[in-house]
Amino acid sequence: MKAGEGDRMKYFIKEYETRYFAGIEFPNGIQPNSDDARKTPDLWNRFFSEVSDRIDNKIEPNHFIGLEIYPFDFAETGQFDYYALAETETLFKETEGLVTKRLKKGRYICFPIRFDDIMNDMQRVYKYIKEQNIKVHMGIDYEDYLVGEDYNKPEAVLNFCLLLEADA
Repeated sequence: MKAGEGDRMKYFIKEYETRYFAGIEFPNGIQPNSDDARKTPDLWNRFFSEVSDRIDNKIEPNHFIGLEIYPFDFAETGQFDYYALAETETLFKETEGLVTKRLKKGRYICFPIRFDDIMNDMQRVYKYIKEQNIKVHMGIDYEDYLVGEDYNKPEAVLNFCLLLEADA
């Protein structure tokens, strides 16, 4: 890992092998400036109350991400897909109500951000990477929920991660 040299935002770069996840999708995608974004906690509540226990071969300790995938027509529609996911040892056949995702091997730039101001901090990250001309793959990003953080407390932190373009 390498600490970021930017004077305004801290970040680190981490190389990952291929990783596998399983979970659920926000129905019909999310419109960023709508009530949809405020409904993601409901998706996570459903994930933990109804879905998480049905996912086999989760890694230990459990690791969760909120994955955002931007389709090719995102500029026109403004809509993206959002997934509440648990990391698994392997990819497995999807079962009713569960989706699986594979995150490719590569170097990811990760920004520690505050959970209680996640939307604003994510926008600050995107502004920063544009200002600093950091080349990232614009098709995905994810919220990396950290083991040991209590997301019911305002000071909780997560990592907001993006695949570096050279590895896309």
